[in-house]
Amino acid sequence: MKKILFLFLVVWNFSNLQSQNFDALDEFLETLYKDQKMMGNLTMTKDGNTVYSKSVGYQFVSKEANKLITESSKFRIGSITKTFTAVLIFQLIDENKISLDQPLSKYYPQIPGSEHITIRNMLNHSSGLFNIPADENFNEQIETSKAQMLTMMANHKPDFEAGTKHEYSNTNYVLLGYILEDLENAPYSKILNSRIVNKLELKNTYFGSVINTSNNECLSYYYKDDGSLHEANQAILTIPGGAGGIVSNPSDLVVFINALFNGKLMSEKSFKIMTTINKEYGSGIMSAKKGGMTIFAHNGTIDFFRSMYIYIPEQKLAIALNTNALDYGLMPIMFNAIAAIKGEELNMPASTTISLNKIELNKYVGIYMSKDLPFYLVFETDGKVLKGAPEGSELKILKATNKDEFVLESLGVVLNFNLETNSLLFKQPGESPKTLTKIN
Repeated sequence: MKKILFLFLVVWNFSNLQSQNFDALDEFLETLYKDQKMMGNLTMTKDGNTVYSKSVGYQFVSKEANKLITESSKFRIGSITKTFTAVLIFQLIDENKISLDQPLSKYYPQIPGSEHITIRNMLNHSSGLFNIPADENFNEQIETSKAQMLTMMANHKPDFEAGTKHEYSNTNYVLLGYILEDLENAPYSKILNSRIVNKLELKNTYFGSVINTSNNECLSYYYKDDGSLHEANQAILTIPGGAGGIVSNPSDLVVFINALFNGKLMSEKSFKIMTTINKEYGSGIMSAKKGGMTIFAHNGTIDFFRSMYIYIPEQKLAIALNTNALDYGLMPIMFNAIAAIKGEELNMPASTTISLNKIELNKYVGIYMSKDLPFYLVFETDGKVLKGAPEGSELKILKATNKDEFVLESLGVVLNFNLETNSLLFKQPGESPKTLTKIN
């Protein structure tokens, strides 16, 4: 149910699809698996046709048996559920069962500020509603009823006045899921099936329950420092509901996204509203632009499942990634998928790591700037590792991979320091390298 800031931007030309570099993409995904970085599936479609699908790792591991991930394996998709929920709401809008400007108070007046919060605000995260997973009593592993959730929500005043800014809150989509059930007088699972799943003939998508490994459902795992896999606890999916309760897989997600962007799920008017972007926020979808190219996306995290889809309308390209174990960045994987379909060289994960002492690490400490970047980069050390981030952000541990070279794998960032010139070369996927100079 967590949001990753949608920073990746890229422009390319698909005029020569014969030069696809899918062998390199196979190698990249297999390397991630062998290096204890990923288990999951990645699928791509171009013009609605599947051009690539690759699975690595296991649905589950046990002393008795292990089962490999395949194209039919199913994953909890976390906040990608929000795109489905938004589609369902817009379908009801098209049927005049609800309107964008109706206040939340029409349905749940006990929520503070609900008279000023509209359905539109909830769809595009401009409601100001407190993000309920941040409540000290919230626990996805403890059975919590709808009434208890509403009581928990009612204990929090809005974080800001509705419509004044955008801030991601799972509360918006938990409540939208409740409203769907109220209006349709049916459980979310049945609404999902009748309005999307059956219509698109999706074979692997439904509202989830306790994970059933005999039904091709994956368990999720986390890697310890020694690379060993450990099974994660399971969230009770009725708690996130319309914000994060769906199970699906890449082969179904690309069908869903293609249908959405080809006018099969709602009116043209509603689709335009859904995909109208304000500071990267649409309604149940995120977006970024560069050079006239628009990229739509959403990611999802629940338990230790991590997922993402992207869609590029100009090229009718859909990519979906579901993982049940991941110690790597979603965005670098997606960038490599894009590079593969362009026939370009992929960024392979660093194969080596070096150890540096406190004196060596101190050489990289400082503040660096470039006229080409809207932020300073700050580097500090605790004597054991180098940490860095844009000024004002939480410092991230950087992995030393070579002499004067560090990487942040979660974002695919590579940093090459030049100690003689007090500068560094900042490289990130989809962008030209930037040179920064040390100013302090």
